Amino acid sequence: MRATQSIALALACGALLACGDDQDASPSDTSKAGSGGSAQLREVTCTDESVQKLVLFEAASKGQIKDELHEGDTFESVVDATGGGMTPTQSFVYARFTDNGLKRVDVGDEKAFSSLDWDIAFRRYVIRVNSGVSGPGDVTVARTQPDTMFDSVTEVPDDLDFRKEEYFTESCDLVNDSSGLPGGPGTALASFWSYPSCVSMTHNVYVLEVTQPKKRHVKLEVQAYYSLQVQRLCDKEGRTTQPSGAGNIRVRWAFID
Repeated sequence: MRATQSIALALACGALLACGDDQDASPSDTSKAGSGGSAQLREVTCTDESVQKLVLFEAASKGQIKDELHEGDTFESVVDATGGGMTPTQSFVYARFTDNGLKRVDVGDEKAFSSLDWDIAFRRYVIRVNSGVSGPGDVTVARTQPDTMFDSVTEVPDDLDFRKEEYFTESCDLVNDSSGLPGGPGTALASFWSYPSCVSMTHNVYVLEVTQPKKRHVKLEVQAYYSLQVQRLCDKEGRTTQPSGAGNIRVRWAFID
């Protein structure tokens, strides 16, 4: 597959550009599903459309991940999801949740369609998980009730509705997010931000169900798209300053089982 760039996505990324060292996780044999031995990977649909509409690449991203805070079971991880700029020139940054933090997985966009090694991927304002049209895995996402506080989620709530990635229809038409900007896929985590005039945080709290290497649940809140100071300015006053640190995504997360 050859990466191509769409004008719509370039416009969207342009609108969103409001004018560390870590050890990579070693990819495992993706022909293995968990610890049960050999299994046939599920074929991901709409991959050609994904390459075109999401502007995907073959080479792994150079973006790094740093766990800047680790208190008890909670991590704050910062992902360099800048992607090469407002018009992306790099793959998503792929990662998996571990007891030692959020670990980068050295895989490019195209190989990610046949990899179970990653749970979550970041680039600019788009966050995807490994399921559905995004990857062969079974990672699902549920949003908790509005105004739920991160610290209050100590177990998996009973009323959650978990969903896989479904940002393409059965006929492979892109399902846009609700931002009103062209080209943004409606991923399961797309509601972590809104766009009044800059990328403002909604502070929604999510629960992710991951299945590799075993089934576990992660609570997650996206805290910032910009640097922390600029993010507070965006959230409070609807404006940013330069440099904004756009695309350096900060997530707070913890296992809850």
